[in-house]
Amino acid sequence: QHNARRVGLIPNQKQSRNRISFIIFGLIGALTLSSCGKSSETFLAFKEDGVFTTVPKTWHEISATQLSDFEAKSTDAGAAERLAAVKWQIAYSPDSKITPKEVFSLAPQESPIVFLRIRNLYPSEVNAVSFNSLRDIVLPLSSWIDGSLTAPKFTLISDENFKDKGATGIRTIYTFAASNEILETMNQTVALSADRTVLYVLIIRCSATCYTQNQSSLDKIGNSFTIRGK
Repeated sequence: QHNARRVGLIPNQKQSRNRISFIIFGLIGALTLSSCGKSSETFLAFKEDGVFTTVPKTWHEISATQLSDFEAKSTDAGAAERLAAVKWQIAYSPDSKITPKEVFSLAPQESPIVFLRIRNLYPSEVNAVSFNSLRDIVLPLSSWIDGSLTAPKFTLISDENFKDKGATGIRTIYTFAASNEILETMNQTVALSADRTVLYVLIIRCSATCYTQNQSSLDKIGNSFTIRGK
């Protein structure tokens, strides 16, 4: 087993191919950024941890309550404990038909999904977290990259350190064959607070074709992700 499973960051590999089980409520501010009186973006702010990002104003929100209610139905081992540690989560998509089911699934969608989650780490997890376990939060990327596991049509696009005032981590962009062998592109930023007690996760994803068509706006969302800390 690699580190991510030991600290409860991801489920086993079989489960992870079918459902995202992030380990990842609080105060949120959503403001509209305007130019010449016309709104263009929704500004998301979880002020307790100084977390900020933006999404297009026209996108549909899947609320923290909707996500938590869906996740509370999970029968996966440790799911209840992971959910109890969530400080806040929210998702957005331009498609109003996207529900928590799609957010927590790895099935590729033809509309982008953005998922942001902030989660406390349990004491038993704090010292076990490594850069590899951050990278492996959804899928066993470290093993795919080093070749110790066979990857499903995996292409690594970028794998870079992420550093902000309040957290340090990894930003990885990659394409892989999800369900039905359809290629999916995932842009994930996973970071750890300076005191190693809080995990920050931003996932941006859709089918590879969808991602290419929307790359400019999706890159903008990823680049807007800011963690200033408490």
